[in-house]
Amino acid sequence: MPSEQAIFDNIDQYTAEDLVRYIREGITSYERLCNPSNTYGQFSADKRKLVLDIMQNSDEPDWEAACTANTIEAYQTYLNDHQDGRHREEARKRKQLLMAEQANFEVQRAQQQVYGEAEQAWAVVDRSNKDALKQFVDNYPDTPFAEEARNVLLQLQLDDFMGVGIEALKTRIKNIETDKRVMQKEITIVNLILEEEQKKHITKDDFFEALRQDHNLVNSGVIRSLFERNFITIDDFMTIGIDRAFIEAMLRHDMPQQFQVPIPISSINRESTEIYFWGIPSSGKSCALGAILSVADNGRVAMSMSKDNTCQGYGYMIRLATLFKDDGNIGVLPEGTSIYSTYEMGFNLHTKDNYVHPITCIDLAGELVRCMFKYDAHEPLTQEESAALQTLTDVMINNRSGNRKIHFFVIEYGADDRLYEGLAQRQYLDAALQYIGRTKIFQRDTDGIYLLISKVDKAKLHGAELQQELRRYITDRYQGFYNGVQTICQQNQINGGEVGIIPFSLGEVCFQDYCRFNANAATSVVQLILERTGKTKAGKLGSFFNIFRR
Repeated sequence: MPSEQAIFDNIDQYTAEDLVRYIREGITSYERLCNPSNTYGQFSADKRKLVLDIMQNSDEPDWEAACTANTIEAYQTYLNDHQDGRHREEARKRKQLLMAEQANFEVQRAQQQVYGEAEQAWAVVDRSNKDALKQFVDNYPDTPFAEEARNVLLQLQLDDFMGVGIEALKTRIKNIETDKRVMQKEITIVNLILEEEQKKHITKDDFFEALRQDHNLVNSGVIRSLFERNFITIDDFMTIGIDRAFIEAMLRHDMPQQFQVPIPISSINRESTEIYFWGIPSSGKSCALGAILSVADNGRVAMSMSKDNTCQGYGYMIRLATLFKDDGNIGVLPEGTSIYSTYEMGFNLHTKDNYVHPITCIDLAGELVRCMFKYDAHEPLTQEESAALQTLTDVMINNRSGNRKIHFFVIEYGADDRLYEGLAQRQYLDAALQYIGRTKIFQRDTDGIYLLISKVDKAKLHGAELQQELRRYITDRYQGFYNGVQTICQQNQINGGEVGIIPFSLGEVCFQDYCRFNANAATSVVQLILERTGKTKAGKLGSFFNIFRR
């Protein structure tokens, strides 16, 4: 393959087809060939026209060839050869779809192989040997046999453990809820409660008092099962102060919205302010985002919201926002999204002063912070974990846009004792900060970093007292993480060198699944977004104005 200088020196020896091939392979460019100081005036007008014609007229045939081949490589070749091609967006979508299908096929094939091995191993495991059960779970954690092994192991541990008490029971329930390996979580929790009451480790009154203090101790499925087994009655609900509307929703078995796994994204191509939402699974991140989207669309803060139906997360955006209606009725919170999925949601907010705020919200995969920890700890990543981390790397590093960016870290209030694979929320956030600092992804284009503290209703405080409590909470529980983010803000003149701490509540939530939505907290966030995002006069062409760092 000739060098660029060799092409310049001998341009009259190459055909137009040769020159087009060298341009597409990135050795040179059409503009540099046309520069007479490079080619000494030997690039004739006729050959220039012929090269340009070939480049312009090959778009349709090359696109047809890519569609006929229908492979990842064929679509990538089209993208490489046609930087201004008419079918680039479709090529990207088809390529991403094929990549997702290929990844799913490989995952299914690997799962089938592991399933067969686990089935053979489970057949010979000693069910009375705790060490053997633990070893089996460690070797085959994501198989249905591991679920059975955990239940057997849990029963052995319960038989050995006397005087558990309600506080220990609450901790066990939390850990079951956050253990991604436990498949039938509701059944496991129901059996645990019934067995502890039968063994007199707790009483029904202990459980009712715990539920009175925290209406979200367990989810609606657990409550329904306990009701069906006569462990709890309608009268019990009334004595512990649970609104009848929530009881009726539970008895109707109102079901949560489910979301499809999206096609992976590799870049943000929309000119807008990008707003990223970070948080571990169960932090309340997706619910907070749904509430914010609902308020953005209700016409009370922004005049109107126009949604971009070409973005990957368009359906997710619509479905999520419609779940939060500030009408006093009981709504059903969404089912947890795939912890490996990242959603991109583009829209414009139109304000009464005739400005338009182009915005793209990115709901980052909940598993990301744990992936960052495992990556830096040199622990093996599953295929799904590697894909989730690759999405972040593509969007924030490899294919990073020039858009301004804002980041919200969603931290659940009072969840610091909940363990995820043996570590608490704080350890994973600290690890994420190490990864962010090493990759320097906050050192460019960033206008704001905020800690959005979800589920603050648990604090039972309001106004200045709540703000003071959240400052104390972050200082006591997340001081290292907070200091690290504060340092990033100060070093990069982000947000005036300060990290914003924002209290967030959905309203009244009961049984983890039902909500009487109150829009106040989400309204404050939407107002903040309008203050901190770029805008342009409605109807004007060109890019929107960059905002100054504050």
